[in-house]
Amino acid sequence: MPPKLIVEGKIQILDQTVNSGVYAVATDSKTGWAKDSPSVLKGGSVWYEGREALGPGKDLDETDERARKEAAIYELLGNHERILGYLGLEEAVLNGAGAGPRPGPGGLRDSIMSATKPPTARTRLALAVQFAEGVAHIHRAGIVWGDLSTRNAVLFDTDKWRIKLCDFADSDLMTNYPSDWYGCEVRYCPPGSGNPHHHDTGALKREVFALGTALYEITEWKVPYGPQTEVAEDQVLAALASCEWPAMSSDNPASNIIRQCWGYGYGQSRQVVDGLRVLL
Repeated sequence: MPPKLIVEGKIQILDQTVNSGVYAVATDSKTGWAKDSPSVLKGGSVWYEGREALGPGKDLDETDERARKEAAIYELLGNHERILGYLGLEEAVLNGAGAGPRPGPGGLRDSIMSATKPPTARTRLALAVQFAEGVAHIHRAGIVWGDLSTRNAVLFDTDKWRIKLCDFADSDLMTNYPSDWYGCEVRYCPPGSGNPHHHDTGALKREVFALGTALYEITEWKVPYGPQTEVAEDQVLAALASCEWPAMSSDNPASNIIRQCWGYGYGQSRQVVDGLRVLL
């Protein structure tokens, strides 16, 4: 049975992970319904007028620290057409959460997994350009994203196909990010390593490797190593241990750029953007 606040339409849960929830509240709408709120909140637990609806139930100090860190990253990124807009840090007696404008239909990963027919090759290439532009802006701001993935790209318009990047809770300044570790999802790790999250290439090159996997997912319109709902993490780890690479279509226009990312052939993500724009 869902919490009463959800049944009453006071809260709408949009997404939830082990660390945080993304939700809308009725107090931010003109109709009294959370679904009509123009903005969303992100925090470790969901509160509404002093009442807790649900959430990961993280320690409040940890929630506050994560929210403030992510807010600081958003402030460093500023306004950019490829980054989800950030309105500010909302402080409450019980919790804190970063607030941003309301997303559109859903995540890019969800669209890739649910589509019965992929968009045109040109549309996919245009989306790849947008994704790389967002990553280049993040790097230009001196930040390592840390969880670079299509999971963290919001699709706003399936007619014009606009995306914005989000979720910077695991991001950090390049000067602070570990040089021998990278915290992306397993399927974005390079094959052949004993521990896929450990590496010796430096954080920026490792992030450009992950960018190559995101470009693969967008241009191929399929999740590497199979959809999350069908392939367990241990199966992905087994594929990586066997040095198995995602299968590339022979007609993928970005195949050379993707392979250069995987081969650490780019010094910076801006070079990836330039190469993709030439293709487009």
